[in-house]
Amino acid sequence: MKTLKLEVGKTYRSRKGEEVKIVRKIDSIWAFVGNNEESYNEQGRYYSANWSSPYDLIEEVEEVEEVPETRHTFAVPDGVKKVTVEQVGNRIVVEMVPGKEPKPGDVMINKYGSVYILKSIVGKVTHKYFAHLGKSGRLAIDMSCYAGRPATPEEAQPLWDALKKAGKRWNPETMQVEEITESDRIREWVEENLNDVYYSKQCIAKVIGYYLKHREGEK
Repeated sequence: MKTLKLEVGKTYRSRKGEEVKIVRKIDSIWAFVGNNEESYNEQGRYYSANWSSPYDLIEEVEEVEEVPETRHTFAVPDGVKKVTVEQVGNRIVVEMVPGKEPKPGDVMINKYGSVYILKSIVGKVTHKYFAHLGKSGRLAIDMSCYAGRPATPEEAQPLWDALKKAGKRWNPETMQVEEITESDRIREWVEENLNDVYYSKQCIAKVIGYYLKHREGEK
């Protein structure tokens, strides 16, 4: 066992498990006085005549700094995306990261489940949109709705599907909802379903039939 060397101000545990804090030192062999008013020598031995006493101090007690319980309340401003609270020494540091301001062309979703392509911000609770898909499945173009947050790709997909079914598409370069011409729809279907090989007239007739069934199924 490590030999003790008592110091004033430190706390030690006795052989019987009691904790004793050394509060002062006097001019004596038993120079170290504890908060229990008992005396010990520098190695922690109790002044009793016994060679080994249950009151001997045998190990130092690691003191844990008591941190007072505190509670901090603060208002979170509108538009804040993330709040980080960190204790640095005796200070509490709060970092607020503002959310990214949505811009025209962003796909949004509001608390009612409506997905829309943002056109402009009218106010805190109202957005104008290029295209809007309501929770009911109704597609609307160029109107206003309740403001929302940026939508995830999964949340935005129903809007793209609804536009395509309606024969429309979103052009992010021109910032417009465009009509898809029949020739564009045929070209897109051909690229997705046919290989780049030679076809006879009979095969072309069958392909047209397949495409018409596909179009009928989209309605």
